[in-house]
Amino acid sequence: MSLATLQKELLPKIEEQLKTYFNSLAFENSQELQEMIAYHMGWGEEGGSHGKRIRPLLVLLTTGACRGKIENAFPAAIAIEYLHNFTLIHDDIEDDASIRHGRETLWKKWGLAQGINAGDALFSIAQLAILGLEQTCSQPTALQAVREFNQTCLHLTRGQYLDIAFESSKSISVEAYLAMIRGKTAALISLATRLGGLIARQEQNILNKLAQFGETLGMAFQIQDDYLGIWGDPQITGKSAASDLITNKKTLPVIFGLQNSEEFKKIWEIEGISNENLDKSVNLLITCGAQKFTKTQAEGFTNQAFSILEGLFPQRNPYSNALYELTELLLYRQY
Repeated sequence: MSLATLQKELLPKIEEQLKTYFNSLAFENSQELQEMIAYHMGWGEEGGSHGKRIRPLLVLLTTGACRGKIENAFPAAIAIEYLHNFTLIHDDIEDDASIRHGRETLWKKWGLAQGINAGDALFSIAQLAILGLEQTCSQPTALQAVREFNQTCLHLTRGQYLDIAFESSKSISVEAYLAMIRGKTAALISLATRLGGLIARQEQNILNKLAQFGETLGMAFQIQDDYLGIWGDPQITGKSAASDLITNKKTLPVIFGLQNSEEFKKIWEIEGISNENLDKSVNLLITCGAQKFTKTQAEGFTNQAFSILEGLFPQRNPYSNALYELTELLLYRQY
């Protein structure tokens, strides 16, 4: 059974479970709050698109790879997706982002204050959803999952703090940047794979290895994002060419360029990146080795993820095979 087959089977179930749980909640006298969250999730009358649902898929695939019951993992899967979307709402506010998935961000449409309320509501919904593990697994499993869920929330907040702090910092090392994305993007993906093992009743040493797999996968995922933010095909990514440079986003290739190209550093700090010097800036990043370095880092973390998978699942099953496929797909994706 291939990854594509499992996605075709599991993604509609994830979406159904997300909607079913959401619709079970009471929104008396606050129907607009319900509408706002549905809008952000890609539902509602206006339609819209949503993310790839990679994190809940990882929970389910990891549970299956560890020979646990997929049905038992759905509370954790939908909780992680709600938590992820909470972070997106607040990130959009903190980044002053006006567009997500080709339409207005929630806070731009309904205002800053109500955007914060919607994000807070999603955080609470995520906390409630994961308690469903009491019914599908056991109270001790649910308690441990909730504890790790909240520890990850703290990691995410620390990572976001560093991300914002980096905006005003003139000197950021590659090591500091990697530490930031380890606490931000990688932490949630690490939680997804760890929870999958927890639900399948794996021992602590296996849970630690699953968490390490998720972390390295998350690192590769974010670094590939950084690569595509400068060298992605606009017709595929849906963003303008070198969008991360135009928006002055300090990603891995930018930080490498600031450390290794005085000319690029001068443009970045004095002139500012504009449409007029965009091509020159991109060429400077290529010349100083930023493009190659970024791609090498993404490949390195992906290889680490493969190595951990090989140790975890020497005897393959359809779900562990799908984890191999997904790991490779995330590295070579073009959007």
